[in-house]
Amino acid sequence: MQANKWQFLAAVAGLMVSLNAGAQETGGAFGSPGRLVIGTDASASLGYGTYGESDVGFFVLEPSADYFIKQNLSVGSALRIRAYFGDADATAIGLNVRGGYNIPVGDRVSVWPKVGLTLQLGDEQVLPLAGVLPTDATLAFDIYAPFLFHLTNNFFVGGGPRLDLGIGDDVGVVFGLFSTIGGHF
Repeated sequence: MQANKWQFLAAVAGLMVSLNAGAQETGGAFGSPGRLVIGTDASASLGYGTYGESDVGFFVLEPSADYFIKQNLSVGSALRIRAYFGDADATAIGLNVRGGYNIPVGDRVSVWPKVGLTLQLGDEQVLPLAGVLPTDATLAFDIYAPFLFHLTNNFFVGGGPRLDLGIGDDVGVVFGLFSTIGGHF
């Protein structure tokens, strides 16, 4: 069961890398109206979780698509996939909607702060694939401000601080550094 979870996460990561590698050179800079950005955010952490009294580590993969509707103004969505390990093994899923604004800092560097809401299924946000049905839904507010390094005209890597704040009773707060990789066309 545990191997299937990691195989699924590896397949999603492979798909995102393939999409990024397949981005073709086209006119227009990052942040130009009409640009579609395909990317993923990822992080890994070990520590004490605010979900009960368990020591929990987690890995997050968030494949996403964002579209620039105006110069540097984006709207988008992401599928948040989490794997928890330690005292509470579980796989989680959530759907995120967000808006962002790209701030160019130089020729190859920009900051792209994004604000979003994520709907997460179940108290433990467990996927039905793990054999446990979701019993509840929670809403989380997040702010993420990655610095992007545009390695080519259509490919970037970066990272920055992220704050996830659960809305409601008995929800957690996560603050950390996340990484991102993506392509645009």
